[in-house]
Amino acid sequence: MASVRTENLKKIFKKGKSEVHAVDGITLTIPDGQAFGILGPSGHGKTTFLRLVAGLEVPTDGNIYFDDDLVSAPGRIVVEPEHRGIAMMFQLWALYPNMTVYDNIAFPLRNAGVPKSEIDKRVREIAEELGLTRVLNHYPREISGGQMQRTALARALVKNPRVLLLDEPFSNLDAAIRDGARALVRRVQRERKLTTIIVSHDPADIFSIAEVAGVIINGKLVQVAPPTEIYDSPINETVARLGGDINVIEVKASDGIIYISNSVKLLSPIPKLEGKFRLGIRPEDLVLSDSAEAPGMSLVGRVKVKVSSYVAGIFRTLVSPTDDDSIDILVNTNGYVEPGSEKNLLVRLPKVKVFSEKGESLTLPPRS
Repeated sequence: MASVRTENLKKIFKKGKSEVHAVDGITLTIPDGQAFGILGPSGHGKTTFLRLVAGLEVPTDGNIYFDDDLVSAPGRIVVEPEHRGIAMMFQLWALYPNMTVYDNIAFPLRNAGVPKSEIDKRVREIAEELGLTRVLNHYPREISGGQMQRTALARALVKNPRVLLLDEPFSNLDAAIRDGARALVRRVQRERKLTTIIVSHDPADIFSIAEVAGVIINGKLVQVAPPTEIYDSPINETVARLGGDINVIEVKASDGIIYISNSVKLLSPIPKLEGKFRLGIRPEDLVLSDSAEAPGMSLVGRVKVKVSSYVAGIFRTLVSPTDDDSIDILVNTNGYVEPGSEKNLLVRLPKVKVFSEKGESLTLPPRS
């Protein structure tokens, strides 16, 4: 396996008379054996970064190292992709339709001139590991989406790579089998202690596999932390939204109180907060109740239910303060809540996030 290190890595594309800074000065170290996730909006540089690491793009500036070996430098590829010991798995699995599962897995070994007996041994070993033994003689059209994804993974792993690169690997899978695919990749990565970089716009992919994650926005690496820290303590509002659903509400603060409306208010997590801000509360950190109390929660006021729906196994209820119908707040609930009914709204105060009017976090924990 190998560590991956980038130093002031840049990639600039020409677009007419302008320049696009797809990757803009990223310095990062991914230790040997770590699963590292990259989260970010579409078109902000995630895949370009992955392609730079793979050697499929030439850096405009900066260096890339595998362990202590320089593999890319400004304006040149030092070590060609086929000699870096990498394996890539893309959003489109690109299985050969005229080849069996066995032959798809064996393809990179045959290309590398590996002896036939060794090819057979390694294909059958990886097929057993990934649960593909029974379909080795089938063609891609004859197997399920999940089995196709595992075939693509087997083809990547059969080369015994030093680094595994995954680009949106689960986006083509049905939701029903996506969690199983994530669990499989996580198990294989942990068992093999294989340095892995996974790129995705879906936080579920990152949170389920990565030990540490980085967020790329406009080509810049804006936050690096364990996924749970990025979720709970995002550096800004954009990162908070990338992490998952969040209510962001314009509020006023005065005398230690944050006012969502005149009647819905909560204690400020920041002493002496005064002025206009943006409040971030995730739907799972809110509770609707007929009671004014709930374990670990604080009452903030009365709300009226607008609509209650069921999405992806979760009841989601939209409410507004009883004195301001223009403010929408999304709450995860245990069941259907009748529209038009009034409820107490309770919040988990330690999870509340406060952003400046420009979207920067004011509630990040102190760094040691």
